[in-house]
Amino acid sequence: MSDTQEIRGRVQGIVADRLRADPDAVDPETPFGGETLDAESLDMVEIAEAIEADVGVHVPDEALEDASTVGDLTDYVADRA
Repeated sequence: MSDTQEIRGRVQGIVADRLRADPDAVDPETPFGGETLDAESLDMVEIAEAIEADVGVHVPDEALEDASTVGDLTDYVADRA
């Protein structure tokens, strides 16, 4: 998989789905800790598992801790896909 835009869209979709957020409200600038997503650590683990299953990229705990926005996570995944 090499289409960066497709990967970014899939990751944003996974985040919106797992956190039950409006997909239109999730963009690269959306913080995981803000009002829109309010993600907890277990939510982040579930997102990482879904990314690995759907995109095929393993997201280690350190990368999850470093990702403060959806864009941070999508960049990480896109760089490794």
